[in-house]
Amino acid sequence: MCSSYFWGYLADTRGRQLILKYALFATSFFGAISCLATGFTSLLVLRFLTGVCVAAPASTVYAYLGEFTTPSRRSQMLSFASVWGGVGIVYVSLVGWWILSYDWVLTISDSFEFKPWRLLFIINTMPGFLNGIAFCFCPESPKFLVSQGRNEEALEILKKVYKLNKGTDSTDGYEVTSLRLDPEDAIAREQSENGSGGLLKSMVQQTLPIVKLPYLVYFIICCVHNIGAFAIYGGLGLWFPEIMNQVFSQDATQIERKVCAILQRNETLPVTSDVVLCDDEVKIETFLYTLLLGIIGCIYALITSAVLGRIDQKVMMVFNCIVAGVSGIALQFITNAYAVAILFCLEIVFAGYCVLLVNANVVAIFPTNVRAMAVALTNMIGRLSCFVASAVIGLLILQNCPVTFYMLSGLLFLCAGLTFLLPKK
Repeated sequence: MCSSYFWGYLADTRGRQLILKYALFATSFFGAISCLATGFTSLLVLRFLTGVCVAAPASTVYAYLGEFTTPSRRSQMLSFASVWGGVGIVYVSLVGWWILSYDWVLTISDSFEFKPWRLLFIINTMPGFLNGIAFCFCPESPKFLVSQGRNEEALEILKKVYKLNKGTDSTDGYEVTSLRLDPEDAIAREQSENGSGGLLKSMVQQTLPIVKLPYLVYFIICCVHNIGAFAIYGGLGLWFPEIMNQVFSQDATQIERKVCAILQRNETLPVTSDVVLCDDEVKIETFLYTLLLGIIGCIYALITSAVLGRIDQKVMMVFNCIVAGVSGIALQFITNAYAVAILFCLEIVFAGYCVLLVNANVVAIFPTNVRAMAVALTNMIGRLSCFVASAVIGLLILQNCPVTFYMLSGLLFLCAGLTFLLPKK
């Protein structure tokens, strides 16, 4: 989470494409060698390094894509790109289901056994590795180059984009002969150039424009948005398979009960033994419910992408927050297991889509020279809320389930209201 701040600084000062390329390769490397871990400590360190590296593409890609499109099409472009997030969930679910269904063991030595979960680490790194190769052939963001005073390089890239879009080898008809910064970006660049010093001082100076009015207000609003979105999508989503297992259990389906009655009833089940055996078997239902979320997310992202060019992204933000919040409240009154599953999916998918809309708003609001930093910081706050929510929600549901869902819905309604305070740009 915290590495997002450093990656945002590098993306704003060294380039989006450069950071995306090397971070993807580093993520793939550490992810692949995680399969060689022989103990908890080594596995923890390797997964930590993987998480540090994956934080870069997870946030920088929004700034990179957003700077290749016009403001009117930016949110639509990011929305189409978010479809691949759903595809990724489907991929992870299917591959995990396939590989972890085997129980073979390849004994390498007395202290090392190669099991299916180790193979899964390797296969899950393949998409990132292929993306890293693809980014080797992608150009740098023209807007970033202009913000660094490299106007000629930016113009050449725009000409290549023009030829690619037109399907021609000629730049005839391309009327742009020179580039200049937006006045807002020019002021931000001048303020940035006035600073000097070491790395730490440079990072602080890079952050200062974000925490000055009026950007500070917008930054706080976007952080609250991400807190709400990540708390539902990541925090509640983590518990989704287990909750569905409880809802569709034999006892629950025979006598229809409200979801909170089912969850709190299972809290009182007796513990028969203090001895816990290591069980590396994963229930099939875990993959099925995750696969369902991925498919619904893909479908919704495709539908929304088709209409987002005609609907303002802030209106879509309000709509998603309200639908997710209402779904969370409706869960308190539904007893049918299938209706409960649908409402859970709606709450998680609609809240998850807000993550994209928040990043689209950040890209639109903040100047080029601090854009990647702003995206990284808001996502860092969001992931922190995801971490806290995933640890707390399970406990809160058992202690007071209705209040937990009302609190989460209230947070989403707050996010919907704060959206109206964002600027029109």
